[in-house]
Amino acid sequence: MRLLKILGLIALAAGAAQGALAQSSDYSGKWLFSGLILSGRTALSFAQVCDVTQTGSQIAGLCKGPNGGCSAVGVINGGSVELTCQMTNLSNPSLSGLLTFHGAVAADAVVRGTVVHSKAPGTNGQAAMMRL
Repeated sequence: MRLLKILGLIALAAGAAQGALAQSSDYSGKWLFSGLILSGRTALSFAQVCDVTQTGSQIAGLCKGPNGGCSAVGVINGGSVELTCQMTNLSNPSLSGLLTFHGAVAADAVVRGTVVHSKAPGTNGQAAMMRL
């Protein structure tokens, strides 16, 4: 019984430390923002390097990739990241549109979550943000 209490306290302390780390993190810097959305027979993939600046709980920055880029804006709430990115696809302009990302910081400091694109409404994809 005593061992269970000790393990519970350790888990509680670790969770509190991770929560404090997520809340105090500064997202300013360079990030790789990548993802994949499968919609029927269409696959939309993206990989862009974003130069992000954080002011309070707000983040914003320009992202550039091999086929275009986007202007990203978002909100940090604890370990959660909400981000929208108006994407321009130079190689296929018909795929330009709005990406919306909902993610959470994992133990490895990578932000993982779901992404939707305005050209594929109702279809969720997977995306991640990794600090470079």
